[in-house]
Amino acid sequence: MRASGYTDVGKVREVNQDNFAAIDLLGLYIVADGMGGHAAGEKASLSAVTTGIEVFSAYDFETQKLSGSDVTLTIEDVIKVALKEANNRIIQSSISSIHLQGMGTTEVIAVYNKGRVYFGNVGDSRGYLITPEKIVQLTRDHSVVQDLKEQGLITEEEAKVHPYRNVITRCLGMQAEVEVDTFSFDLAVGDKIIMCTDGLTNLVTNEEIKDMVSSSDDLEAICKKLVDTANERGGHDNITVVLLHNDGND
Repeated sequence: MRASGYTDVGKVREVNQDNFAAIDLLGLYIVADGMGGHAAGEKASLSAVTTGIEVFSAYDFETQKLSGSDVTLTIEDVIKVALKEANNRIIQSSISSIHLQGMGTTEVIAVYNKGRVYFGNVGDSRGYLITPEKIVQLTRDHSVVQDLKEQGLITEEEAKVHPYRNVITRCLGMQAEVEVDTFSFDLAVGDKIIMCTDGLTNLVTNEEIKDMVSSSDDLEAICKKLVDTANERGGHDNITVVLLHNDGND
């Protein structure tokens, strides 16, 4: 597995409230999109990322136990632990400082282990699978427009311009208990995974993402090209991309 990531403040925002991690040693990849005034969103997304790294650093993939615990946990269980712990820490920080009140973040986590990818997400930062034939959105957006689409009340095209398109229904820091979506699947050799914030997907179509990702095996260059494309179209938000390629080397 190879991976690369890239983040940019965009053309409008003054602060980059996105954060990401690509820890090949752990097979751990994270993207988080923070929200909140002052630097609160940046602090929330950083807390989410560092919590994920801390939790998985304490996890033994062979014994399936966290350090100091006798409880057996699957990788999906640990993803839920990481996201829920991040939620708790963000809420506690928000309570402790008036400048951090109301902060929150989305988060999508991917863990690669022995040919299988494990995902967890809260919010509307996304994970996609890209094969030579297709691009598939793996994660479900926790957003108002996603709910409306599933209810058949608006079309995909209407969702792109809907006034509530940036309103999410789940994030870390919103409430004491957070619901986490998890799933896993086998990743074929040659397949790629892309994780990103909505600063990319609001300005670059899925097919364009697929074409750029499929155009080269230079992961760093692809990440930068995706971000540059979003910036060329206005860069209305922070933009973050993490790209994984299963090259057959575990």
